[in-house]
Amino acid sequence: MQRAESYAALAPLLSAQLRRGVVTNCFLSAEDYQRELASGLFYEQGEGFLLLFRQRQGHLLLNFYLHPDAVLRLPALRVPVVTELACREKDREAMRRAQEALQALGFAELFRRLRRTRAACPAPDIAEAADAASFEAVQAFLLAQFDPLTGCIPPDEDLRQAVDAGQMLCLTDAAGIAGLLHYAPGRAQCEIRHLAVRADCRGRGCAGRLLRMLEAKTGGQKCAVWTRAGNAPAEHVYEKNRFQPDGWSSAVLRLG
Repeated sequence: MQRAESYAALAPLLSAQLRRGVVTNCFLSAEDYQRELASGLFYEQGEGFLLLFRQRQGHLLLNFYLHPDAVLRLPALRVPVVTELACREKDREAMRRAQEALQALGFAELFRRLRRTRAACPAPDIAEAADAASFEAVQAFLLAQFDPLTGCIPPDEDLRQAVDAGQMLCLTDAAGIAGLLHYAPGRAQCEIRHLAVRADCRGRGCAGRLLRMLEAKTGGQKCAVWTRAGNAPAEHVYEKNRFQPDGWSSAVLRLG
């Protein structure tokens, strides 16, 4: 496994994967790669495959490119590895074969997720604004509410930038953050990265308030969110707020 030193050095390897029949779970942009290089980006290349490992605190995130004739192998790994295989309905069979290849190497499926999308809508006219919260408070809340390995918590620098950019909508009380919505803006749509309410504050409409704040802040822009399959409370909240399945689903796997 080699460390990628620059995007210029990595780009030819990525370009070589753009062929018919290649299965991938990698949707990173050039800008994403630049950020990942700073945190630690490693790769393993072999017969019909390219594996990318993104460094996180105590574990790695895996992205892959698998050609039809791939003879897949893994490098020596000393920390857990997490990967997510996301696809549309038409690509489900190809992604199923990729999952079987990874499971043959020791990966185990943890859970599945479903993507939901809310169409663009008129921005609500609301006066409520999000409360201010520090980077440290946001970080502590996310780590308390989401699994550090599978909860998609950003690296510290990315998280700090999101807090500074106002992409963390918070509700607070005397005990700290009561609810939080983390979103990523985009030209065509925004994406909800995290939405959680503290256990003692659930059932009070906090999630709905945060979703309405997001609508107001983004001007009612189209919005997407990935939800864990079988999480009935979350499914109810999103359905109530007009989020419908859009045909994308995923499986989250872990090694180690």
